[in-house]
Amino acid sequence: MAEGVRELTVLGEFKPFGLIAESLDGKPIDNVSDKYDYFLFDPEVTRERDEFDGIDSSASSSISVDGCDHEIFIRGNRIMWITGSRVYKRFTLSSAVIMACWCHLAHSSEAVLCILQVDVLTIFNTAGELTSVPLPGIVTSIWPLPFGLLVQQAAEGNRPTYAPLSFSAPLLNSRDTLLKRELRQSPQQIFGFSSSDDQGNSASVSSHLILNDPLEEPQPVYVDERGGLKIMKDFDERTIWTSDRVPLIASYNREKTQHSLWVAESVSTCVGEHVISSSHEAHTEVFPCQFSFRRIWQAKGYQAAATKVFVATDDDAAPIICFLLQEQKRLLSIRLHTVQINDEILFDVKADMSWSIQAVAAEPVAVTRPRAKVGLLPLMDILVLDSENNFFLYSGKQCLCKYTLPLFLGNHQLKETINPPKRRFIHNVKIIGLADGVGARVNVILSNGQMLRCSLRRSPSCSLANDCITAMAEGLNSSFYNQFLQFFWGNCETADLSKANSGADEWKSFESVIMQIYRKSQSTSQPKSVLVSGSSWEFLVKSEFHKNYCNRNFFPGISTEGLDDRLEDHVSSSKTEEVHSPDGLFSSKFQIECLDSLHAVYENLKLINLRKRDLEHLAVLLCEIANILGEESYIDHYVRDFPILSKIIRRNRTSSPRSPPSLYRWLESCLLHGLSFANLDDIPPLARKDGSSAVSWSRKVVSFYSLLSGAESMEGKLSSGVSCKIASGSSSTPEEKMVLAMVAEGFGLQQLDLLPIGVSLPLRHAVDKCRESPPTGWPATAYVLLGREDLALSCVAHLKKSEQLETQTNRHLISMSAPYMLHLQPVTIPSTVLDTIAMDTSKFDNVDSSDDCPIDGMEHLFNSSTQLRYGRDLRLNEVRRLLCSARPVAIQTSINPTASDQELQQAQLWQFSQRTTALPLGRGAFTLATSCTLLTEALTVPKLVLAGRLPAQQNATVNLDPNIRNLQELRAWPEFHNAVAAGLRLAPFQGRVSRTWIIYNRPEEPNAIHAGLLFALGLHGHLTVLTINDIFQYYNKGHESTTVGLMLGLAASYRGTMEPTMSKSFYVHLPARHPSSFPELEVPTVLQSAALMSLGLLFEGSAHPQTMQFLLAEIGRRSGGDNVLEREGYAVSAGFALGLVALGGGEDKFACMDTLVDRLFHYAGEKFDVSRQEKSLLTSVTDEHGRGMGQMLDGVPVNVDVTAPGAIIALALLFLKTESEVIVSRLSIPCTNFELQYLRPDFIMLRVIARNLIMWSRVKPTKEWVESQIPQIVKEGIGALGDERNDMDEVDEEAIVQAYVNIVAGACISLGLKYAGSRNANAQELLYNYTVYFLNEVMAGSGNLQTFRLLRFLRSRNSSDGQANFGTQMAVSLAIGFLFLGGGMRSFSSSKSAIAALLITLYPRFPIGTNDNRCHLQAYRHFYVLATEARWIQTVDVDTGLPVYAPLEITVKETEHNAETSFCEVTPCLLPERGILKSVRVCGPRYWPLVIELTPEDKPWWLSGDKNHPFNSGVLYIKRKVGACSYVDDPVGCQSLISRAMNKAFSLTSMRGYTPKINSEPSSSNVDHLVSTFSSDPSLIAFAQLCCDSSWNSRSDVDFQEFCLQVLFECVSKDRPALLQVYMSLYTMIRAMTDQVSGNIVTFFDSLFISSLKLVVAYNEALLRGRLSSSRDGIVQSNFLGSLRKRVEELFSCSHEMQTDLHNYLTSGKWPDDKLRGKKCSLLLSWYLQWFCVPSPSVIQTTMERLKPKLKRSSAAPLLRLVFPRIHVRVISEIDKLLISG
Repeated sequence: MAEGVRELTVLGEFKPFGLIAESLDGKPIDNVSDKYDYFLFDPEVTRERDEFDGIDSSASSSISVDGCDHEIFIRGNRIMWITGSRVYKRFTLSSAVIMACWCHLAHSSEAVLCILQVDVLTIFNTAGELTSVPLPGIVTSIWPLPFGLLVQQAAEGNRPTYAPLSFSAPLLNSRDTLLKRELRQSPQQIFGFSSSDDQGNSASVSSHLILNDPLEEPQPVYVDERGGLKIMKDFDERTIWTSDRVPLIASYNREKTQHSLWVAESVSTCVGEHVISSSHEAHTEVFPCQFSFRRIWQAKGYQAAATKVFVATDDDAAPIICFLLQEQKRLLSIRLHTVQINDEILFDVKADMSWSIQAVAAEPVAVTRPRAKVGLLPLMDILVLDSENNFFLYSGKQCLCKYTLPLFLGNHQLKETINPPKRRFIHNVKIIGLADGVGARVNVILSNGQMLRCSLRRSPSCSLANDCITAMAEGLNSSFYNQFLQFFWGNCETADLSKANSGADEWKSFESVIMQIYRKSQSTSQPKSVLVSGSSWEFLVKSEFHKNYCNRNFFPGISTEGLDDRLEDHVSSSKTEEVHSPDGLFSSKFQIECLDSLHAVYENLKLINLRKRDLEHLAVLLCEIANILGEESYIDHYVRDFPILSKIIRRNRTSSPRSPPSLYRWLESCLLHGLSFANLDDIPPLARKDGSSAVSWSRKVVSFYSLLSGAESMEGKLSSGVSCKIASGSSSTPEEKMVLAMVAEGFGLQQLDLLPIGVSLPLRHAVDKCRESPPTGWPATAYVLLGREDLALSCVAHLKKSEQLETQTNRHLISMSAPYMLHLQPVTIPSTVLDTIAMDTSKFDNVDSSDDCPIDGMEHLFNSSTQLRYGRDLRLNEVRRLLCSARPVAIQTSINPTASDQELQQAQLWQFSQRTTALPLGRGAFTLATSCTLLTEALTVPKLVLAGRLPAQQNATVNLDPNIRNLQELRAWPEFHNAVAAGLRLAPFQGRVSRTWIIYNRPEEPNAIHAGLLFALGLHGHLTVLTINDIFQYYNKGHESTTVGLMLGLAASYRGTMEPTMSKSFYVHLPARHPSSFPELEVPTVLQSAALMSLGLLFEGSAHPQTMQFLLAEIGRRSGGDNVLEREGYAVSAGFALGLVALGGGEDKFACMDTLVDRLFHYAGEKFDVSRQEKSLLTSVTDEHGRGMGQMLDGVPVNVDVTAPGAIIALALLFLKTESEVIVSRLSIPCTNFELQYLRPDFIMLRVIARNLIMWSRVKPTKEWVESQIPQIVKEGIGALGDERNDMDEVDEEAIVQAYVNIVAGACISLGLKYAGSRNANAQELLYNYTVYFLNEVMAGSGNLQTFRLLRFLRSRNSSDGQANFGTQMAVSLAIGFLFLGGGMRSFSSSKSAIAALLITLYPRFPIGTNDNRCHLQAYRHFYVLATEARWIQTVDVDTGLPVYAPLEITVKETEHNAETSFCEVTPCLLPERGILKSVRVCGPRYWPLVIELTPEDKPWWLSGDKNHPFNSGVLYIKRKVGACSYVDDPVGCQSLISRAMNKAFSLTSMRGYTPKINSEPSSSNVDHLVSTFSSDPSLIAFAQLCCDSSWNSRSDVDFQEFCLQVLFECVSKDRPALLQVYMSLYTMIRAMTDQVSGNIVTFFDSLFISSLKLVVAYNEALLRGRLSSSRDGIVQSNFLGSLRKRVEELFSCSHEMQTDLHNYLTSGKWPDDKLRGKKCSLLLSWYLQWFCVPSPSVIQTTMERLKPKLKRSSAAPLLRLVFPRIHVRVISEIDKLLISG
C-alpha cells in the first residue's frame, strides 16, 4: 500500500534558549569559552518515578502535547536549566564541564544532574543542592542506568584529550560539525563527547565502574564470560549509549571494529573467590550489591562507531535498539526478546531479529501511541530521513507514512531578520539531519545552517483520539493493531485532515478511518447502506426539529454544531471511494476487538464528569459501529444514554446476543449484593488487563469498590480481576484498606470531585469513616485525604530531612487535596525560633544604644508562644526585670547630695554590684535554648552595667570608683558568665554551628567574653567542629578564662566519647601527668581543676581504670608549690571527675574496687589502719602519675579538710542509685558530741547528700523523712536550746545548731535532686516550708508563683547586714532562672548523668566574691545545661498555623511506688519524663482526637530535630472541629452552641421572602459571620458569602434558599464540607427533572445522571442493610435519599403516555417520535429504562417467546421475577401484561 503523505508542522526556527538568555542578561562574560552545548529533554525526566499519576486517563501526557521542552545549556563551567522560555536554575562550577546527564542514584525517585569535570563528579538535585564525588582515576565519560551511573575510565597513564565541548557558531556550517553534534544522545538526555580511543591495558583497575550512591565508592563492573565473573578491564570497549529506563548498554571496540550490546545485571555479594582476584576481594565485602555485564549481541566489520544509538519499541512493545551507521547511510535495528520472571525482566536477542533501512538521520518520536506504556518503556516510533529529503515514520519494522516539509513558511514560523523573503521557499534547501527529538517534536537541520523545530502531531491534540488510539494499542491483538496503524497513518484523507489545527478535526480524522474500515467490511456482505440516504438527511437538517435542536444545546453551555458535522461526515464519507486495506482489518475478530476497546473507553469516560463532550462524540461513533456489526444490545446501551441517537440510526436486520459491559451495573450490584454476586463480565476486559493506561481511571474505581466490598489482594490482583496498588500501612477494615489504595493510586480529593455524585458517595463514606481515629504509621497523604491535616503535618515533620524532601512531600499532599482546599498545606508555624530571628535581626545594631530599652538578652522571649503559656500574666516581665544586668540600678539618695552621701552611694553601689554580677547566671537559665542566631552575624552579648542611677537627681549616672575597688578583678568572671548566658540562649536544634562562625566571633586579643561564648557553645555540643589547630591556637594565647571555657566546652561536646586527641590536650594542663623529662610548667590551679573536670566529662561512664587511678591520686595529692588556698577546689574537681568516670557503677563493675573505695573513705576522714602494702601500692601510683611531692606543707599524710569533700562526692556518684547499705553505713552521720565536734558541719551535709543519692529509692517528700535524717542527739540538743533547766555545759550549742542546719539542708538538696523537674506538689510544699533555695529544682520550668515570690524576697536582701554576698546572690539568681528554665519550656531530667551535672552545679560551697574559685570553680555553675531536656509541648491549629490551647490526657506507666495514672494538662505545658510517659491524647470536644502511644524508655528526652521525636520537637498539630471555637475565642464554650445560633440566623434569613428588606442585612451577616467563625473551609465560607449576597436576596425561589441554608448547616455542623457539592447536585438533578416533566424546559439531553442517582439509592440501601459499616450514620441523611427515590418514581407516574411508549419499546424496540409528540418523550423513556433496569427489547422478546408456550391464562410474573431478578416490579407487571395480551 502506498504511504500517505503528511506535512510536518513547523513550529518555528530553533535556537537554544540559553543563547537568548545570555543575550538578555546583557553582561559580558569574562574568561568564558565561546563554545557551548545544549540538550533538550522531556520534563518527565525530572519528575519522581513514584509520583502520583493523577487523572492519567483524562489528561494527556506532557510527552507529546505540552509543547514545553526543557533544556540544559552549557558554556564553559556554567550550566542553565531552562523550562520552555524561562531560566529555571543556574549552576556555576569550579572547572569546565566535560559531560552531563540526568540519572537516578541509590534507588531514589528523584532525578539528579550528574556533571563530569576533569577530576570530580558533581551531582545536583532538582533543588540545586550539591554533592561532589572525587573520581578514582581518569574518567572519560559517564552514562545513566536505571540503578546508578556508569563511569568509564581510561587506561592508566593514558590521559584522554577531551573533544571540544561544542561548535563556536550558532549555525551548523559543515557536515563534520553535524556529525560531532549527533554524538550527543538527545533522547537519553546526555551531552558531551567521548574521548579519543583509549589505549593500553591495566591489570588492577576496572575499565567500567558503577556509582550507585554518591556517599559510596564507585563499584567495579564484572563481565560474564563462560559462566564466570571477571572484573571488566577492556578499556577499548567504549560506551556509546545507555538507557536510564532499562539496563542496556551499547559499546564500540575500534580494534575489533565491532558493536556490542550488553545487559547490566545485579549479582550476589559472593561472586566466587576463584573468579575474583585477591586484590579485589575487599570490594566484595564492602559493597553489598555488585553488577555484571552480559553481552547479548555483537556485530563486526564497522570501521566507525554508530553516530547515534537509541531505543524504540515494536508494535508489540518489544524494545528495539537502533544504530545509525553514518558511513553506510543505514539504520540497523535489533529487536530484543524479553521474559519477565519474578518482577525481573530478562533481555536476549534471538536469531533473525535484526533489520536495516536506508537512513541519513533518525530520531525516536512518540507519535502513534503518545501515552501508552508497557513495562518500563513508553511506546516510541522512529522518524527516518533518507538521502532524497524524505521523512518516513516507522513503527518497528513497518513504515506508516511519509512526511515532508511545507514548501512555504510564513513569517510566524521564520524570523524576518534571519530569513529574507527569498529564503522562505525551502524546496531547494537540502535536509541534512535530525536532532533533539522530544515526544512528537524534532529539530530538522537544513544545509543552509538553519534548524527548524517541527512537530509530527498537531497542537492542541485531541485527548479523545489519544485515548482511543491508546486503548486500541493496549486492547487489540498486535497484528491487528499493526495493520490498523498502517491504514490510519497511510490514509490520504487523514493526512489532509491533519492540516487543521483543532482537536475536533483530529477526532474527525480518527473517526473517518474507523468508519472506512467498518463500511468496507459491510459493503462486501451487505450492498445496501445502513445509513439514511442523502435526501433523508437533508430533510432532517431542514426540519423543525433540527432548528429547535440547534437552539437548545445538546449539553448546557456546549454547542451542537459538532454533531451535525459528524453526521454529515458519516454520510459524505460513505460516498467516498473506498481505500484498499489489508484483509485482516475486515475480519469480524478485529471489528469486535475494536468495539470492545472503544467501549472500554466509553465506560471509562462515563466516570469522569469533565469528559461529557468527549463521551457524546464517542457515543455517535460506537453507535454506528454497533449498528454495522448488528450488536443490538450495544446500540440500545448507547441510545439509552443519548436518546437523540435513536433518530439517526436505522437498525440492521441481524442481531448479536452479546451484552455490553456496564460499569454502573457492576458498581450497583457490588453495593447491593456484594462482590461475589456482581457479574465480572460487566467490567470491560481492558480494565482487567495489567498495565493498561487508557482506562486506568475506571480500573481504579473498580478496585476501590472491590476493596470496599471485602476483596483481598493477591500479588497486586484483586478478586474482581483488576490490579491495584496499596500503600504501606496497617489496615483492619475494608474502608482503611480502600483509603490506602486511593493513596497508592494517587486518587485524592480532586479526583473524587471529578467522579459522578453516585460513584463518589460510597468512597466518601469510607473516607469519612476512617477520619475519626485512623491508624498510626500511615503516609501523610493518607491523612490529607481523610481531612486530618494535623496528622499529616506530624508525619511530614518526622520525615523532613531537607528542603527538597519537604517540597516533594508538599507536592504529594497537594496532589491529594482539592484545589479549593490548598490552604491546608503546611504553613509557617510562628515558633520561638522564627520569632527570635525577626527580633534579633532588628536589634543587632542597637547594642550600644543609650535609650531606655537596651538589649538585655531577654527581649526575644516575648512572642506568641510565651504569651499563650502565661496568658495575661506579667510574671515574665517581672523575671526580666529581676535578671536584667544591662541597666544601671536605682540608688535612693537625698535630693541635695553631700560628701558623705557620695560615700554612701559608693557603698550601696558596691553592694548592688554583688547582685548585678550574679544575675547573668540566672539569665542563662531563663533564656536557655530560646533563640537562634544568623550565622552571618556576630553574636550579640548584652552589656554588664555596674553603674547606678539617681532617680532623685534626674537619673544621673554613678560609676564605681576605680580607686577604691579593683574593677578588673570584679568584672573578670561576671563578664565570663554574661557571655555564657548570651551563648546559652542559642537553640541547639538550629543545626551545627559552623567553625567559620566561631572563628568569625573570635577577637584579636582573648577576653572573658569569647571564653564564655566557647563554653556555652560547648555545653550545646557545637565545639566538635573545631580542629586541633584551632584548639592549639586558643591554648597558645595563655588566657586563663579562655582556656577554662574551651576545655570544659570541649569536654561537654565530646562527653563520654574518650576522644584521644581531647584527652591529650587536657593532660597537658595537668603537671601531675607530665613525664619526668617534660619541662616544668607553672599551670594555675584553676586550669588544673578545669582539666580534671574535663577528663571526668570526657570519660563519663566509661570506668576507665587508668583514669580512675589517676583521679583518685589527685584527690589526695599533697600540696606542693602551688596555691594552697585552692587545693580544696582542686580535690573537689578530682572527686567530681572520678565520680563521673565511674558514674553509678557500684562495686561489681570495677577491678580493685575495694582498694579504691577504702582509699576514698580514708580521704573522707574515716579512721582505719592502712596496711603497708596498700600504702606502697598507692604511693607507687602517685609517684607514677605526679610530681611535686617533695614538700610536705599540710603537716599530715592526708589533709581531710582538703580531701573529704572530693572523696564524699566521688563516693556519692560512684554508688549513685545502687542502694548499697554497706557504703551508706560507712558514711555515717555523727551520733555523739565528740563526733559532732570532730566532723566539720559542711562535711555532714555532704554525707547526708551522698547517703541519699546512694539510697535513691528511700527519698520521700515528707517531713517525717527529713526528720529521720537527723540523729537523736541533734534532735535532743535542738529541743533543749530554749530550755533553761537543761544543763548545756557539756554540749557545744553551736555544733548542735550547725549540724542541724546542715543535715536539713542536705536532706532538702537530696529532695531537690530526686524530684528535679517533676513538679511534685508534696516536695514543693515541704521545701517551701523549709524556705530553702533548692525548692527551685523541683519546680524547674514551671514558673510557680508562690516560689517566685519567695525568691523575689530573697533577692531583695543586700549585703549591708552581711546576709547576702556574691555567693548568695548567685544562688538566688540561679533559682529564679531554674524556676523559669528556658522561658518555661525546659526542665530537668532524673537520669544519672543529669543528677551528676546538677550536683556539680549546686555544690553547696558558693563563692564569697566575684573572683573566688578556691573551693569550687565558678564555671561549673553552668553544668545544669547538661541536665536539661525540652519536655515542653505546644499545640498548633493546622488550619490557621497559630498556637492554641488544647486539653491533653497524659498517661504515665505504673511504677513501684505509683499505679498507672492519667491526668489532664492544657497546652502549652511540660510533659512527664520519657521513662514514665505512656500515652498522650488530645481530648475535649473541640478538636479531633489524636492519640500518641509511646514505649517508655529509660533514655533522655528526644533530642531536638530527632526524626523519631513524636512531638516534632515540641509541636503537636491538631485540627479543630467545625462548630467549635478555639479556647482563646471561647474559653467557657457558650459560643459553641452552634445549633441555637445557626437556627436563629436561619430563622431570620428564612423570613426574607415574607418580610420587608429591613431585616435582611443583619441576618445575612449573621450567616456569613457564623460560618467563618466555625469553619475554615474555603468552600463553605464562599457559599455562605453567596447566600449573603444582595442578588441572592432578590431570588423568588424561597424553597431553594431554605434548602441551601439547611445544607450549609448540615455541612458545618457535621464537618463535611465535601457534601455541599453532593447535596446541591442531587437537588438540582431532581429539580431539573421535575421542571422537564412538568413543563417545556429542557435541561438534560441524556440519561447519564440517572445511573448516578441509582448508585445514590443503592448506597442508601446498602447502609440500611448493613453492607457498609458505619461508625456514625451515613454521610448523607437517609431520609433525604429516600425522598429522592420516591420523587423520581412519582415523576414517572406523571407521564400518561409512558405506558404506550414502553409497550412499543418492549415489543418492537421503537422509540417515541419527538417530532410528532414533543422533545421529551424519548428522554423520559430513557430515564425510565435506566431507572428500572429494563432489559433490551431483544432479550425481552427472546424471553417472551420461551415463556409463551408454557403459559395459558395464568400470570407470568413469578417466572419473570426469576428470570429478571434486578428488574423493578412495575416493569415485571408491564411485561406480564404484554404476555397475556399477546
